[in-house]
Amino acid sequence: ITQTILQQKKGQIRYTGNKNGGERIIVFDYFKDFEFYIVAAVSQNEETKGLISQIIKQSILYGVIIFVLLSLFVFFITNKKLYRYLEQIEDSNKQLRTVHKALEQSENKFQTLFNNSSDEVFVADFKGKFLELNKSACASLGYTRDELLQMNFFDVKTKKYRQFVSENIKKIQEKGHHTYETEHISKSGKIIQYEMKSKIVEYEGTKAILSIARNISERKAMQKRIVQTIIETEMKERKRFSAELHDGLGPILSTIKLYSDLIKKGNFTNMTLEEAVSNIDELVELAISSAKEISNNITPNVLHDFGLKVAINEFCSYVNRTQSVNIDVDTSEYTMEKTGIETTVLYQTVKELINNTIKHAQAQNIRIQLKSNNNQIILYYRDDGVGFNLDEKLESGGGLGLNNIVNKIKTLKGSCDFNTRKGNGMFLLISLKVEDENGKIIDQEA
Repeated sequence: ITQTILQQKKGQIRYTGNKNGGERIIVFDYFKDFEFYIVAAVSQNEETKGLISQIIKQSILYGVIIFVLLSLFVFFITNKKLYRYLEQIEDSNKQLRTVHKALEQSENKFQTLFNNSSDEVFVADFKGKFLELNKSACASLGYTRDELLQMNFFDVKTKKYRQFVSENIKKIQEKGHHTYETEHISKSGKIIQYEMKSKIVEYEGTKAILSIARNISERKAMQKRIVQTIIETEMKERKRFSAELHDGLGPILSTIKLYSDLIKKGNFTNMTLEEAVSNIDELVELAISSAKEISNNITPNVLHDFGLKVAINEFCSYVNRTQSVNIDVDTSEYTMEKTGIETTVLYQTVKELINNTIKHAQAQNIRIQLKSNNNQIILYYRDDGVGFNLDEKLESGGGLGLNNIVNKIKTLKGSCDFNTRKGNGMFLLISLKVEDENGKIIDQEA
């Protein structure tokens, strides 16, 4: 019977029971949407024959009612879930529209920055071929964007730097970034000096090289003028020193030589031996005095005559007039009057630090503070340049000037404390104890 119901799904079956032999009727129906059967069994006798039709009808009616109720129940549940699902889809669409709008705004901002940057921006593949450029790059090189997109880095390099293109690309691939100096030649033949900062980026689904080129031609020209001025000043000092030796000390030594020859020959017609020896003594004293004067002239007169405070201010004022960097000097807390080897070394150190900042740090501002406290001189030096790795600089030999500064200060039993790293400028604290000629600490308050 069960197998028949499962196969026919809907209908009625007559069967005879085993116990009493009475005939029975089974009415059944299958509701596909809910996957269940409704089955009713009744006895086939005189009392029930009249009710069979009514029972069948009622069973079908109840089945229909149950079906309708279950259908409504499922509909409301499904409708509620469907509504929530549609709401979620709408929220997702809103979020997608917001993200899409933000991406468009971000892309527009990037394009604006990319095209309006004063630095020249190049995007190239690992063979050096240009994939994208900004307006500054096109304007500086004198080519249109379409022309440059048909070119590569080899095409815009000067002959001197063309040989380094492959080497620089290799370094970028190995390290992920690389900073170097180079030269480009424009369409008109103008040579432009650059500092290039390159790194690997994702561009249109593939890796590429992003290079930001800063024109340093003016900075290089300024450095050249400063170096030229220093060389010219040194040449003038050498000529002056030579002239002072020739015109000042030379005649004195020649006169001493005449008296010495006179004594050797013993030819005293106009003076005695004692007078000749006395004149030699006077000339030797004069030569010593002249040598001291020439030696003192090697040390700047301003340092010798007015002290460290005035000397630093005057030198910084000279540098400020070149407009290569802005130097802010504070010497209000320096009251020491003594001049000597300590002040000479500190003055030379300040000049060396300023020279290094101008040449290497790309700084805009320098801050110098000079203080004295009883027998101690304290120098603070700070710039806002690119900074450097101190250990790497000293180990590589590129920090020869820094080594000289440290060694000079340590020779005078002072201390040097550097604080610097790439991208964060440089700070230096120098502390010196001032000693007298016998090596004793000078007490300024004594």
